[in-house]
Amino acid sequence: MAHLYRFFGEQTSSGQWRLNEDEVVHALKVLRLVDGAQIEVMDGQGNVGQGPMTVESKSKASMIQVTGKFTAKDPVSRCVMLGALKPGDVDDLVSPLIELGADRIIVFRQEDTPHFRLNEGAAERWQRLMRSAIKQSKRAWFVPIEAVESLPEALLLVAAYSHKWMLTPDATQDLQTISSKVTDLVGAVTLIGGEKGLTPKEEKAARDSGFLDVRLGPWILRARTAAPAAAVFLGMLPRPK
Repeated sequence: MAHLYRFFGEQTSSGQWRLNEDEVVHALKVLRLVDGAQIEVMDGQGNVGQGPMTVESKSKASMIQVTGKFTAKDPVSRCVMLGALKPGDVDDLVSPLIELGADRIIVFRQEDTPHFRLNEGAAERWQRLMRSAIKQSKRAWFVPIEAVESLPEALLLVAAYSHKWMLTPDATQDLQTISSKVTDLVGAVTLIGGEKGLTPKEEKAARDSGFLDVRLGPWILRARTAAPAAAVFLGMLPRPK
């Protein structure tokens, strides 16, 4: 089956999709697609259409939907909760986390983390990377990336989750083993500290919130390695039928 490029757009009441202006530039100037090329268009809210692209001008293109589908949002969130890393490191993680299965990302500031790591510019970059990642992986829904100022605030966001795991170097249980036994769940989250890991105070707060200590293997991993590894197991959790 031929690969179909996917773009962001808006669907009109007539069923026609109109590509966003920046997406038209990408389709015509970067990918060099031509009039009549088969494409997919999505809105990030579960709606996806497929059909031939109509090139109207250098900045305008539309698509008459031939086939369409709506992907119901999975009621279960598979969340990676990560301590804010050095500038650029979270940027590098957004795409692999989403492509591997995370459908929610929470970045929290630890006690000794500079405030600038969660500034508005970082949040804007993460949103751009998220949009690119869901197009690449052909997911139908936007993945929320939330930045919060403390771990206690982040813990409140996942209070209702049924499975909560915290990566710690001294854990005796493997995340792979525990996650493979999950048959039903209402949310799953894996907590990962920043460059220095979680402080004893943060670990206690997580345990008090119902988090279990787990590990990914016998070695201590960097946060930027542990986060994608954890996302793999989250992505393999059962989904509603």
